[in-house]
Amino acid sequence: MSTTPAHPTPSATPATPALDVRDLVKTYGSVRALRGLSITVERGTTVALIGPNGAGKSSFVEILMGLRRPDSGSVHVLGHDVVRDPRGHVGRIGVQLQETRLFKLLTVREYFRFFARLYDSRVDIDALADEMALTPVYEQRVGKLSGGQKQRVALALALINDPELVILDEPTVGLDPIVRREFWELIRRLGQRGKTVLFTTHYMDEAQALADVVLMISNGRLVAAGSAQQLIERAPAGSQSLDDAYGHFARTAAMEVA
Repeated sequence: MSTTPAHPTPSATPATPALDVRDLVKTYGSVRALRGLSITVERGTTVALIGPNGAGKSSFVEILMGLRRPDSGSVHVLGHDVVRDPRGHVGRIGVQLQETRLFKLLTVREYFRFFARLYDSRVDIDALADEMALTPVYEQRVGKLSGGQKQRVALALALINDPELVILDEPTVGLDPIVRREFWELIRRLGQRGKTVLFTTHYMDEAQALADVVLMISNGRLVAAGSAQQLIERAPAGSQSLDDAYGHFARTAAMEVA
Protein backbone atom coordinates (compact mmCIF):
# COMPACT_ATOMS: atom_id res chain seq x y z
CA MET A 1 0.00 0.00 0.00
CA SER A 2 2.92 2.34 0.66
CA THR A 3 3.76 4.72 -2.15
CA THR A 4 7.11 5.85 -0.78
CA PRO A 5 10.06 4.07 0.83
CA ALA A 6 9.72 2.78 4.36
CA HIS A 7 10.72 5.06 7.21
CA PRO A 8 14.46 5.17 7.81
CA THR A 9 15.39 3.78 11.19
CA PRO A 10 19.05 4.60 11.75
CA SER A 11 18.72 4.22 15.52
CA ALA A 12 17.07 0.80 15.38
CA THR A 13 17.73 -2.69 14.09
CA PRO A 14 15.22 -5.50 13.49
CA ALA A 15 16.20 -6.86 16.93
CA THR A 16 15.33 -3.58 18.64
CA PRO A 17 12.01 -3.90 20.52
CA ALA A 18 9.11 -1.78 19.34
CA LEU A 19 8.74 -0.61 22.94
CA ASP A 20 11.32 -0.73 25.70
CA VAL A 21 10.05 0.99 28.84
CA ARG A 22 11.93 0.82 32.14
CA ASP A 23 10.96 1.94 35.65
CA LEU A 24 8.43 4.49 34.40
CA VAL A 25 7.03 6.85 37.03
CA LYS A 26 4.39 9.54 36.52
CA THR A 27 2.61 11.51 39.22
CA TYR A 28 -0.12 14.15 39.18
CA GLY A 29 0.06 15.96 42.48
CA SER A 30 -0.52 13.32 45.13
CA VAL A 31 -1.70 10.71 42.60
CA ARG A 32 0.88 8.21 41.32
CA ALA A 33 -0.42 7.12 37.93
CA LEU A 34 2.60 4.97 37.03
CA ARG A 35 4.72 3.28 39.66
CA GLY A 36 7.90 1.89 38.15
CA LEU A 37 6.21 0.40 35.07
CA SER A 38 8.50 -1.72 32.88
CA ILE A 39 7.25 -3.14 29.57
CA THR A 40 8.94 -4.62 26.49
CA VAL A 41 7.04 -5.22 23.24
CA GLU A 42 8.69 -7.06 20.37
CA ARG A 43 8.17 -5.92 16.79
CA GLY A 44 5.35 -7.48 14.82
CA THR A 45 3.36 -8.26 17.98
CA THR A 46 -0.26 -7.39 18.71
CA VAL A 47 -0.49 -6.41 22.37
CA ALA A 48 -3.53 -5.69 24.54
CA LEU A 49 -3.06 -3.41 27.54
CA ILE A 50 -5.87 -4.09 29.99
CA GLY A 51 -6.86 -2.58 33.32
CA PRO A 52 -9.69 -0.54 34.84
CA ASN A 53 -10.04 3.23 34.68
CA GLY A 54 -7.28 4.76 36.79
CA ALA A 55 -4.87 1.87 36.20
CA GLY A 56 -2.48 4.12 34.27
CA LYS A 57 -3.25 3.11 30.68
CA SER A 58 -3.89 6.63 29.36
CA SER A 59 -0.81 8.09 31.03
CA PHE A 60 1.30 5.32 29.54
CA VAL A 61 -0.06 5.86 26.03
CA GLU A 62 0.39 9.65 26.25
CA ILE A 63 4.01 9.21 27.29
CA LEU A 64 4.62 6.85 24.37
CA MET A 65 3.21 9.50 22.06
CA GLY A 66 5.45 12.20 23.53
CA LEU A 67 2.50 14.19 24.88
CA ARG A 68 3.56 13.82 28.52
CA ARG A 69 6.96 13.61 30.14
CA PRO A 70 7.56 10.99 32.81
CA ASP A 71 8.94 11.94 36.20
CA SER A 72 11.57 9.23 35.84
CA GLY A 73 12.38 6.12 33.86
CA SER A 74 13.38 5.43 30.27
CA VAL A 75 11.12 5.15 27.22
CA HIS A 76 12.32 3.91 23.83
CA VAL A 77 9.84 3.64 20.97
CA LEU A 78 11.20 1.93 17.83
CA GLY A 79 14.66 2.54 19.25
CA HIS A 80 14.02 6.26 19.74
CA ASP A 81 14.56 7.88 23.14
CA VAL A 82 11.22 9.59 23.79
CA VAL A 83 12.33 11.16 27.07
CA ARG A 84 15.23 12.94 25.40
CA ASP A 85 13.29 13.84 22.23
CA PRO A 86 9.49 13.59 22.66
CA ARG A 87 8.62 14.27 19.00
CA GLY A 88 11.34 12.60 16.94
CA HIS A 89 9.38 9.37 16.48
CA VAL A 90 5.92 10.70 15.63
CA GLY A 91 6.29 10.16 11.88
CA ARG A 92 6.81 6.45 12.49
CA ILE A 93 3.79 5.79 14.70
CA GLY A 94 0.05 5.98 14.16
CA VAL A 95 -2.40 6.75 16.94
CA GLN A 96 -6.15 6.50 17.33
CA LEU A 97 -7.34 8.08 20.56
CA GLN A 98 -10.53 7.09 22.34
CA GLU A 99 -12.06 10.52 21.78
CA THR A 100 -11.06 11.69 18.33
CA ARG A 101 -12.67 15.03 17.53
CA LEU A 102 -13.18 15.41 13.81
CA PHE A 103 -14.20 18.59 12.00
CA LYS A 104 -17.74 18.01 10.83
CA LEU A 105 -17.56 20.12 7.67
CA LEU A 106 -14.62 18.35 6.02
CA THR A 107 -15.24 15.41 3.73
CA VAL A 108 -13.48 12.10 4.26
CA ARG A 109 -11.34 12.71 1.16
CA GLU A 110 -10.34 16.18 2.37
CA TYR A 111 -9.31 14.73 5.72
CA PHE A 112 -7.21 12.04 4.06
CA ARG A 113 -5.50 14.53 1.73
CA PHE A 114 -4.70 16.92 4.57
CA PHE A 115 -3.17 14.24 6.81
CA ALA A 116 -1.24 12.67 3.94
CA ARG A 117 0.55 15.98 3.35
CA LEU A 118 1.88 15.94 6.91
CA TYR A 119 4.15 12.93 6.34
CA ASP A 120 7.08 12.06 4.12
CA SER A 121 5.88 8.46 3.91
CA ARG A 122 2.23 7.75 3.19
CA VAL A 123 -0.10 5.16 1.78
CA ASP A 124 -2.36 5.39 -1.26
CA ILE A 125 -5.32 7.19 0.29
CA ASP A 126 -7.85 5.83 -2.21
CA ALA A 127 -6.74 2.26 -1.45
CA LEU A 128 -6.93 3.06 2.25
CA ALA A 129 -10.50 4.33 1.89
CA ASP A 130 -11.41 1.12 0.11
CA GLU A 131 -9.80 -1.06 2.78
CA MET A 132 -11.69 0.81 5.51
CA ALA A 133 -15.00 0.48 3.62
CA LEU A 134 -15.15 4.27 3.34
CA THR A 135 -15.27 4.60 -0.44
CA PRO A 136 -19.09 4.93 -0.48
CA VAL A 137 -18.85 7.94 1.87
CA TYR A 138 -15.58 9.35 0.54
CA GLU A 139 -17.17 12.63 -0.55
CA GLN A 140 -19.48 13.00 2.46
CA ARG A 141 -18.88 15.46 5.27
CA VAL A 142 -17.68 13.78 8.44
CA GLY A 143 -20.56 15.27 10.43
CA LYS A 144 -23.02 13.13 8.45
CA LEU A 145 -21.27 9.82 9.13
CA SER A 146 -22.41 7.17 11.57
CA GLY A 147 -20.44 6.51 14.74
CA GLY A 148 -18.85 3.41 13.25
CA GLN A 149 -17.85 5.28 10.09
CA LYS A 150 -16.25 8.03 12.16
CA GLN A 151 -14.26 5.40 14.03
CA ARG A 152 -13.12 4.01 10.69
CA VAL A 153 -11.99 7.48 9.62
CA ALA A 154 -10.04 7.88 12.86
CA LEU A 155 -8.36 4.51 12.37
CA ALA A 156 -7.55 5.32 8.75
CA LEU A 157 -5.91 8.60 9.80
CA ALA A 158 -3.73 6.60 12.21
CA LEU A 159 -2.57 4.45 9.28
CA ILE A 160 -2.11 7.10 6.63
CA ASN A 161 1.66 7.46 7.25
CA ASP A 162 2.24 3.70 6.97
CA PRO A 163 3.36 3.51 10.63
CA GLU A 164 5.62 0.86 12.10
CA LEU A 165 3.76 1.01 15.42
CA VAL A 166 -0.01 1.52 15.72
CA ILE A 167 -1.43 2.62 19.08
CA LEU A 168 -5.18 2.30 19.55
CA ASP A 169 -6.82 3.64 22.70
CA GLU A 170 -10.12 1.83 23.33
CA PRO A 171 -10.72 1.49 19.57
CA THR A 172 -14.12 -0.22 19.79
CA VAL A 173 -15.71 1.58 22.73
CA GLY A 174 -19.30 2.59 21.99
CA LEU A 175 -19.58 0.49 18.84
CA ASP A 176 -22.40 -1.96 18.30
CA PRO A 177 -21.45 -5.66 18.28
CA ILE A 178 -21.42 -6.03 14.49
CA VAL A 179 -19.23 -2.98 13.86
CA ARG A 180 -17.02 -4.01 16.77
CA ARG A 181 -16.32 -7.37 15.12
CA GLU A 182 -15.56 -5.59 11.85
CA PHE A 183 -12.94 -3.55 13.71
CA TRP A 184 -11.47 -6.76 15.08
CA GLU A 185 -10.88 -7.92 11.52
CA LEU A 186 -9.17 -4.63 10.63
CA ILE A 187 -6.85 -5.01 13.64
CA ARG A 188 -6.08 -8.61 12.70
CA ARG A 189 -5.07 -7.50 9.22
CA LEU A 190 -2.63 -4.98 10.67
CA GLY A 191 -0.93 -7.80 12.54
CA GLN A 192 -0.88 -9.98 9.45
CA ARG A 193 0.97 -7.21 7.61
CA GLY A 194 3.69 -7.25 10.27
CA LYS A 195 2.66 -4.07 12.06
CA THR A 196 3.23 -3.77 15.79
CA VAL A 197 -0.13 -2.99 17.39
CA LEU A 198 -0.71 -1.85 20.97
CA PHE A 199 -4.34 -1.39 21.96
CA THR A 200 -5.99 -0.60 25.27
CA THR A 201 -9.34 -2.15 26.03
CA HIS A 202 -11.86 -2.82 28.78
CA TYR A 203 -13.19 -5.81 26.86
CA MET A 204 -11.53 -9.04 27.95
CA ASP A 205 -13.00 -10.97 25.01
CA GLU A 206 -11.39 -8.44 22.68
CA ALA A 207 -7.99 -8.91 24.28
CA GLN A 208 -8.35 -12.67 24.15
CA ALA A 209 -9.45 -12.67 20.50
CA LEU A 210 -6.84 -10.28 19.09
CA ALA A 211 -3.70 -10.11 21.22
CA ASP A 212 -0.54 -12.20 20.96
CA VAL A 213 0.40 -10.78 24.35
CA VAL A 214 -1.81 -9.39 27.12
CA LEU A 215 -0.33 -6.87 29.56
CA MET A 216 -2.29 -6.47 32.78
CA ILE A 217 -1.73 -3.29 34.77
CA SER A 218 -3.19 -2.25 38.09
CA ASN A 219 -2.47 0.90 40.09
CA GLY A 220 0.29 1.90 37.69
CA ARG A 221 2.14 -1.42 37.85
CA LEU A 222 2.47 -4.34 35.49
CA VAL A 223 0.95 -7.28 37.37
CA ALA A 224 1.06 -9.98 34.67
CA ALA A 225 2.06 -10.54 31.05
CA GLY A 226 1.64 -13.41 28.61
CA SER A 227 -0.77 -14.84 26.12
CA ALA A 228 -4.40 -14.97 27.18
CA GLN A 229 -4.21 -18.74 27.59
CA GLN A 230 -0.97 -18.55 29.60
CA LEU A 231 -2.48 -16.02 32.00
CA ILE A 232 -5.62 -18.08 32.52
CA GLU A 233 -3.53 -21.20 33.15
CA ARG A 234 -1.30 -19.35 35.65
CA ALA A 235 -4.30 -18.16 37.64
CA PRO A 236 -5.77 -20.42 40.34
CA ALA A 237 -7.65 -23.56 39.38
CA GLY A 238 -11.15 -22.75 38.30
CA SER A 239 -10.20 -19.57 36.43
CA GLN A 240 -11.90 -19.72 33.06
CA SER A 241 -11.45 -16.25 31.62
CA LEU A 242 -9.19 -13.22 31.51
CA ASP A 243 -11.57 -11.53 33.94
CA ASP A 244 -10.84 -14.25 36.47
CA ALA A 245 -7.10 -14.06 35.80
CA TYR A 246 -6.99 -10.27 36.05
CA GLY A 247 -8.78 -10.31 39.38
CA HIS A 248 -6.28 -12.82 40.75
CA PHE A 249 -3.15 -11.00 39.57
CA ALA A 250 -4.42 -7.56 40.65
CA ARG A 251 -5.29 -8.82 44.13
CA THR A 252 -1.96 -10.60 44.49
CA ALA A 253 -0.04 -7.47 43.48
CA ALA A 254 -2.04 -5.33 45.92
CA MET A 255 -1.27 -7.70 48.79
CA GLU A 256 2.44 -7.69 47.95
CA VAL A 257 2.55 -3.88 48.06
CA ALA A 258 0.50 -3.59 51.28
